[in-house]
Amino acid sequence: MKKKEITLYGLLAILSILVIYFGIKSNSLQKEIGESSKVKEELDVLVTGNKELIAIDSVLIEGDYNKAIASYNSTLENHEELNSVIPLRIALAEKLRQNEIQSISITDNKSISKDSTNIAPSIQNELRSIDSLNFALEKARVQLTNMRKQLNNKSFGEYLSFTTKKGTALHYVGQVKNNMANGLGIAVLETGSRYEGEWKDNERNGQGTFYWSDGEYYIGSYKNDMRSGEGTYFWPNGEKYKGQWKNDKRNGKGIFHKKEGSVISGVWEDDKLIETDKLNKK
Repeated sequence: MKKKEITLYGLLAILSILVIYFGIKSNSLQKEIGESSKVKEELDVLVTGNKELIAIDSVLIEGDYNKAIASYNSTLENHEELNSVIPLRIALAEKLRQNEIQSISITDNKSISKDSTNIAPSIQNELRSIDSLNFALEKARVQLTNMRKQLNNKSFGEYLSFTTKKGTALHYVGQVKNNMANGLGIAVLETGSRYEGEWKDNERNGQGTFYWSDGEYYIGSYKNDMRSGEGTYFWPNGEKYKGQWKNDKRNGKGIFHKKEGSVISGVWEDDKLIETDKLNKK
């Protein structure tokens, strides 16, 4: 009887351990599902807000400044997460509206010849700035949409949200080890920029590509979260630098391609050309 009782107690103990284990595992999975759902909800809010901004920017470009200002204020009330970009748009719309009022109030031909010559170029420059903002917002929207798809595909990796050493918050999806970004992954920064590549302990380390919201991008090597080693930097106007980097700056031998086609080859130090090669193309 004692052997049977011992066996029975042993089975009950094993069963209890299994119940506890699967209970903990179930709670862990539920927590993970809850966190993923929360992240997707946050991304949905950002995407919706950016869509509204793009639509309002179109109204601003068409010249309906009063409607644009009212729409910006309404969006700001409903999307607090966009309070870092909407006030700038409101200020720009008010400036454009003021310029329009001033141009209409000028009736004297003498004053027109003196003052109005600067109004049109100013508005054109502002509109170009808005076009750049539209491009950046649309790019960020695509990035967030892709990230949301990647979150649904658990085979891609895990999700993290952390702040860089420079104080920039970011959303990361990729390989994780010790609860930090380690391996391959993609990060979207709060500034609208994006990094795709290798990570080590929440820092860019290895090969990767960084895209800025204004259209500039870098392809190359990173170390300690900075451009270091061989890499190529591209500007939207067609210019590029290919060569050596250190501490996020051009350091070492490199070649700079100007937009008009000329090439400068030489040695760089802290982003400054200190020595040129004899065989430079003009």
